[in-house]
Amino acid sequence: FIFMLLLFVSGNLFAQKNYIKKRWNIKLGYARYATGIYSGNKAETTGNVLLEANYGLSRFFEAGIYTAFSSFYLIGSGAAQNEFVGDDFLTPFYGLNINFHILPFFINENDFRFDLYITGKYGGQYFPTPDNYFMHGNIQEYGIGGGLSFYLWKHLGCYAEYTYGKYYFENNSKFRFGLTYKF
Repeated sequence: FIFMLLLFVSGNLFAQKNYIKKRWNIKLGYARYATGIYSGNKAETTGNVLLEANYGLSRFFEAGIYTAFSSFYLIGSGAAQNEFVGDDFLTPFYGLNINFHILPFFINENDFRFDLYITGKYGGQYFPTPDNYFMHGNIQEYGIGGGLSFYLWKHLGCYAEYTYGKYYFENNSKFRFGLTYKF
């Protein structure tokens, strides 16, 4: 209901100029992902590098795609009974996202240096492993959360996002940060 209401409100304001509509935004970000391997009571993590591109559809909404990569150490069953084999695999991520910007409700500027938004992401990751590995093929990931961008210069800035959802094989939160470029 809230989403439909916001879509209606933003539809009535499409004609107004602002800093989101018809704008491209490219992000290069970094996050940590749980590997599923534990050392004692602590879960090991691996780095995740993301490249995201968004386009401003209206005064409040932008939508885009993302791709990312991580290296996971994955385990499979060997030829002999109770034998396990393992190897590192470069795992690609992919997906769609939508951002709902909050500040245009309060600030009507053509070039504002702050962005505050609610974000939603849906995609997956692909494990390029042989069939005998425990993690194999596509796995969904999704999350919802919030983000903040600050542009140090007219086009280049930094951002941080915090989301909660399903990442890898468990429900958890994700903190991502990096650089953002708008044009």
